[in-house]
Amino acid sequence: MSHAMGERKRVHRTVPKKDSLRTLGKGYPDKLTLFQLDASPYWWVRYFTQGKIVKKTTKTTDLRVAKEFAKNFYTDILLREKNLLPISQSPIFRKCAESLLSEQETRIRRGELSPKHNVNDKSLLKAHAYPFFENMDVRSITYKHLNEFLGKLADADLAPASQQKYLALISKILKHAHREGYLERLPPLPTVKQKDTPRGWFSRDEYEVLKETARQIIHDKEQTHFVLRQPVTYEMLYLIWFMVNTFLRPSDVKLLKHRNIEVVQGEYSFLRIFTDASKTTNRPIVSMPAAVRVYQDLVKEHEKGAKSIGKEDYIFFPEISAEKDRWKAMDRMGRQFDYIVRAAGLKTSPTGEERTLYSLRHTAIMFRLTMGDLDLLTLARNARTSVEMIERFYANHLTPEMNVAKIHSMRESVVNNKKNVVPKRAEKTATREVGDPN
Repeated sequence: MSHAMGERKRVHRTVPKKDSLRTLGKGYPDKLTLFQLDASPYWWVRYFTQGKIVKKTTKTTDLRVAKEFAKNFYTDILLREKNLLPISQSPIFRKCAESLLSEQETRIRRGELSPKHNVNDKSLLKAHAYPFFENMDVRSITYKHLNEFLGKLADADLAPASQQKYLALISKILKHAHREGYLERLPPLPTVKQKDTPRGWFSRDEYEVLKETARQIIHDKEQTHFVLRQPVTYEMLYLIWFMVNTFLRPSDVKLLKHRNIEVVQGEYSFLRIFTDASKTTNRPIVSMPAAVRVYQDLVKEHEKGAKSIGKEDYIFFPEISAEKDRWKAMDRMGRQFDYIVRAAGLKTSPTGEERTLYSLRHTAIMFRLTMGDLDLLTLARNARTSVEMIERFYANHLTPEMNVAKIHSMRESVVNNKKNVVPKRAEKTATREVGDPN
């Protein structure tokens, strides 16, 4: 026998140890096995399918834990085969996140989402989500991991509102993984305790200052005011009047077309406003009377242009006519409003809240709470919100002094125990409509 033949055959360190081979038992095929290598302390799992061997480390030395990993590994392969997906691709968090971004990009091109959607999500992923979850198997993410993640965000001094944004993004990615068949069920989400932070609104006096500042900027004879190379035009003044008299959200105004508005004239004049969609219940909105004139005057301003107005034209910034580009109109409204509100010295409320375009809706509701005489349910339904939301985010600013007339009022039928009927003290109400252009 030659020296070569007598020499013991060497086995490569990546070849499975024969005495380590394990099957999973009843219900699982024999070609699904666990094994160990000289090159690694961990158990490995392999499965033969579609003419090739697929294998993966379990990253554990515990055989019991390794068997559970192998079962998930096998289930994932079956799901991928069923959905005609590559069997070697693992449902890693980063891959699922990128798949979600790709899906959202398709919706952005269809005009269903704003491009800011992916920009914001990518920013959140890069800042804190990837450093924590990037290479994790989405099937292994549990409530414990999510709770630890919130702890990391808190340690980074992120506000509860920011923590909620991250949690919403992680939830969105996990739901996407569930839709794609990577997850059988979603893990429960921890809750983020948030302090209600109502948006700033404008008092009656501040509202007058805001309108006057807008007029001065728009009619400035010495210079044209620009925001990102776009001139601040008369539309912004009409936008301010319109929103305070219609209760609409900025997202509704962005997509509002002339066909969505019906002018109702009679004992009570108002705009009946329908929208194609809404953040909440999509029921018609009844405007304040002043909105009728605001809308009609805005139409006259548009008619001064060369082209006629069609029912499918947008009411504000109609030159941005493609639905997929309407986010640009929303961005222009927000930036130009911010320019006006800063010029008026009203960016921050006396109680410290930042004022944005949404503050006009808040103002509309607060004016009804302080100057109107209607119940919260009616107000909530007309503003497409709930009584609870009004109490938490709108009436939060309401003080007894704002409605002192109601506090001091008496019912007409109240009778003095001795002899006199207490006269009714009529509540003083505003006769001039809020936002009247005159």
